[in-house]
Amino acid sequence: MIFSSKLLLFGEHTILRGSAALALPLPLFSGKWAYTTPETAPALQRNLAEWCQYLAEQQSNGALEMEMELARFSEDLAAGLYFDSNIPNGYGAGSSGALCAALYARYALQPIGRGDEALYPELKRVLGQMESFFHGSSSGTDPLIVYLNQPVLLQANGTIQTVEVPDWPTATSGFQFFLLDTDIQRSTAPWVNLFLERCTEAAYLQSIQLEMIPLTAHAIESFRAGNWVILFDWWKKISTLQQIHFAPMIPQSFQALWAEGLNTGHFALKLCGAGGGGFLLGMGEAEHLPPKAIILK
Repeated sequence: MIFSSKLLLFGEHTILRGSAALALPLPLFSGKWAYTTPETAPALQRNLAEWCQYLAEQQSNGALEMEMELARFSEDLAAGLYFDSNIPNGYGAGSSGALCAALYARYALQPIGRGDEALYPELKRVLGQMESFFHGSSSGTDPLIVYLNQPVLLQANGTIQTVEVPDWPTATSGFQFFLLDTDIQRSTAPWVNLFLERCTEAAYLQSIQLEMIPLTAHAIESFRAGNWVILFDWWKKISTLQQIHFAPMIPQSFQALWAEGLNTGHFALKLCGAGGGGFLLGMGEAEHLPPKAIILK
């Protein structure tokens, strides 16, 4: 089974303050379980053995809200099992989320079914417990998206539902979505903490609540309707606000390009997840995309 990377299309940071968020599988990158010889396995397994031990300890003391076949996982590691993945680390594309989803699918004794929507909050919590090994703490959102392998609409009140979304626009539509690689690995936590710290300022929080959150809702609605012309207007407005309020999260080497897109009106950039590096996410006129744009198809 192949586990795709994920893309948080809308709701970066703002979901922490009451907005909806829309996340999708991103088949551009993926990972799967594979075997090699026991002699060459350690170099490919990285910290899988330590993760297995961590989960075993969590399970033994009752902190893991599921039963997993961790002894079998350990035996498979000894036999040469590893996770073969090209999902970039530190990019917000769900590299650890894919690994958690893959482990859950293979070793959970009574896995929650992908179609059991009523149990999605529980599934998200369980997957977050597994992913906490990599991040110290985890909401479980990334592995949930990867495991479900469907577009998911998340609400700040905890409601989670799979939704239908249109295909990516093609050049014939006049618009295209794209990624830009900043070549910067980053950690999510510092940027989330920065956002939460800024939200203690009344003026900043008011702007998030009265401007950014409504724009996010409009963008999600337009995207789901496949109305690219209207969506591009919302996208540019979000980009402008992020340029103001999320400036430290925009890598210095991309700030001029960010401004160029808004000044020309040909394209607009926004954060792809927490910011600080990784990918930037863009929407633009098909004939005027920036150099090195990775077109989403």
